[in-house]
Amino acid sequence: MIDNELTELLQRVKNGDRLAVESIYRQYYSVVYAFVCMQVNDVGAAEEIVDDVFMVVFTSANSFRGQSTFKTWVLGIAKNLSRNWLRKIGREPSNQFDSTEDQLAGLIDPDWPALEQLEREELNVIIQFCMTRLPLFQRETLFYVYFEDLSLEQVAQTLGCPSGTIKSRLFHAKTKMAECVNRRMADGVA
Repeated sequence: MIDNELTELLQRVKNGDRLAVESIYRQYYSVVYAFVCMQVNDVGAAEEIVDDVFMVVFTSANSFRGQSTFKTWVLGIAKNLSRNWLRKIGREPSNQFDSTEDQLAGLIDPDWPALEQLEREELNVIIQFCMTRLPLFQRETLFYVYFEDLSLEQVAQTLGCPSGTIKSRLFHAKTKMAECVNRRMADGVA
């Protein structure tokens, strides 16, 4: 699962090439930051965790074996460091999904008739609110499927559970999201 360009970049990182480090950082920063923010509801902590993730990535580049995609490997590190931080401060994973409009825009179907009733910003507020109501394992599943375009099998491998479990989580998450969004729209609440 490792392509030639990534192999070359990782070799350059191992050799101390600053441009290769910057290239990987720029390419993966936004997805790692969004993922960490989904785990912890503390912007300062999220920034520190992201920095720690990249420190691990760059100091452990030798340990990437290509058994998963590089992005999956990096997000696995982010998940572990986020959980370590939460354990350290004695908190549960965040139920707040503090995200930008762009990070949630992928959940919106442009052909959905309700978009004619609400401005995009109001719909995103509703989607953000409804995301906070999902359990973390369902948010993670939505993240990987809709934001990272991973297949159900890839998500199952990433999260270490059967693909049937991922399919079930995705179904229930989409059902809960639809119910919540429809309820909020019917009530006229953003």
